[in-house]
Amino acid sequence: MFFNVISLLTVCIVSHTLGQILDCPHGWQEFIGTASCYRFIRFPKETYDGAAARCPADLLSVESLPEHLFIQDWLNANDPSAQHWLTSGRRNGPFWQWIKRTGILNFQFNQGWLPNTEIEQQLRSFLFYAYQSSQWGWLPYDITSADTVPYVCEVPIRETYGILDNYRGIEYGLPSNIEQRFVPRAPKFYQQPRDQEFGRIDQITLGSGSTFGISKLSLAIVVTLTCRADAYPVADYYWFRMTTGIISEAVFVNLNDPRYFQHGGNLMINNPANEDSGTYFCKASNIFGTAISNRVYLREITLGQFEKRERPKVIAEGHRDAIIDCLYKNTNTGDLNYAWFKGAINQKVQQSAERFISRNGNLYFSRVTDGDSGKYYCAVQSENTRLRYLPSQTSEGTELDVRSTFGQERSPRIFPNFPHVFPTTRLPKLGENASIECIAEGYPVPTYQWFREDESGNLLPLQSKAILINFNRELIIPNLQQDDQGLYRCEASNTRSVVYQSVSLLVQIDPIFVVPLEDQILDVGSVLQLYCEAYPSELDQLRYSWFINGTEIFWERLTLVQQQRLTINNNLLMIMNVQPFDNGIYQCAATNTQNNVQRFSAAEVRVITLPPTFGKHTMISTLRSTVVN
Repeated sequence: MFFNVISLLTVCIVSHTLGQILDCPHGWQEFIGTASCYRFIRFPKETYDGAAARCPADLLSVESLPEHLFIQDWLNANDPSAQHWLTSGRRNGPFWQWIKRTGILNFQFNQGWLPNTEIEQQLRSFLFYAYQSSQWGWLPYDITSADTVPYVCEVPIRETYGILDNYRGIEYGLPSNIEQRFVPRAPKFYQQPRDQEFGRIDQITLGSGSTFGISKLSLAIVVTLTCRADAYPVADYYWFRMTTGIISEAVFVNLNDPRYFQHGGNLMINNPANEDSGTYFCKASNIFGTAISNRVYLREITLGQFEKRERPKVIAEGHRDAIIDCLYKNTNTGDLNYAWFKGAINQKVQQSAERFISRNGNLYFSRVTDGDSGKYYCAVQSENTRLRYLPSQTSEGTELDVRSTFGQERSPRIFPNFPHVFPTTRLPKLGENASIECIAEGYPVPTYQWFREDESGNLLPLQSKAILINFNRELIIPNLQQDDQGLYRCEASNTRSVVYQSVSLLVQIDPIFVVPLEDQILDVGSVLQLYCEAYPSELDQLRYSWFINGTEIFWERLTLVQQQRLTINNNLLMIMNVQPFDNGIYQCAATNTQNNVQRFSAAEVRVITLPPTFGKHTMISTLRSTVVN
């Protein structure tokens, strides 16, 4: 009987223990397909031997297609910088093997290799996950014993009980029955403000009553800047406007101005004027700390009128090319939509194989005939759909005079400044769409083909997401990513010959945190270490700075005692001997030095002293037992 009781207790304890270890530890990713946990470690980087030693079980080994796809998906979602990630793969003569603590395993799954790596497979010694040819896969690579790299660890879920998990969440030390929404915490933004534009319609355009269907009375324009933070107690919000390039010199938004109204994190400006243009940000604050938001730009847009003057006649020979310039002075309107009309304002020019309306506003003819003669009008409208209340503007007419109807065959010629990337007022941003236009003249009318071009001049097919429109003269690349950058070649051909030109596409990448800050719950007297890492990772493109409770840290403004405790080395901050007065919100700011765009990563730091408590595992008040003889 005694042994039966022991067996029953053993079964209960084992079952309870297994129930506790079926989750991956903090910072590890679970993949049900292999019943394993994975950790992608970018900081601190390690040598091969160091990485193998720091992994609680093994470096990554990939033994099936589902596991390979899982790794690809994680890297696609979390590594825009396309680092090389170390695995346990090693070459042994002609064979590749996974090095595991339980032994050496020859490759059974061989579908992970990147294209065109056959030669490297015979020469290199280490196996990395790398990004090439628009995909993640296996790259044979060589490193020295001193090279440090990111790496991936793997452990079966059933063995995670051996991993020491020192993670302390923000709820650490609180009763286990407290609801998550009532956990005391400092503010963290979950909705950042965004750049805004507002339009102004001058009185000349509106006249005394209503023009273009828009009346003065209907133009009650309201701009809303919004920031929202998760916090308990609920945060208070404060809006600031920058007067210089330094955040600490910003001033409170004047809420005494009747045009300004604040509700929670919303700042509303009624009928904004040019003097309201500028840079704004907000702060969210409660008793646990203060966080600062991204800076945003409020800008007035003016859709000016065309110059009231006679336009020069365009004379063209039949079956030759012609260009009619819109002649619109685009001052601060950003990108515009253009339309052309012939003869009358209601006869819209349709694009065809011979006619092309460029995003630069001009009307291009690859070949003109007698029927193209006439007067043409250019109309402009803001591309920003929120500014459609701004009336379109229409030019004076431009006469096109086609003088001859005789034409000879001739080779294509790509117009100057083409191919051309749009938008032109700035670089297209990551996640936006880019357009590349190409227009040529010739007879017969040219047809178009597009290719990507590598550094050696080799032609590659377009990415599968690419879209060709307007008789293949316009290439649309949606949802821009880093690997969409590069050279694009336009080829124009007819029965006479083929000509081509290339253009470089660059993508603006605002700072993206690939290693964000994490909350730190520390004991008194311990060391605080905060590390952040943003992409693009080149230090000549990024500048790091640090904020505590919404105030930027300037080394020269610290006291001697503060300087002795605090160390800042770019994206690494350390404080020795932390005390409760160090509590608050710490933010790492990454600023792109090329366009001055700044982004934040935030973490709450809490220094605690906890008295002994049985709050989580209260002792049973009454314990009864039966003694078996």
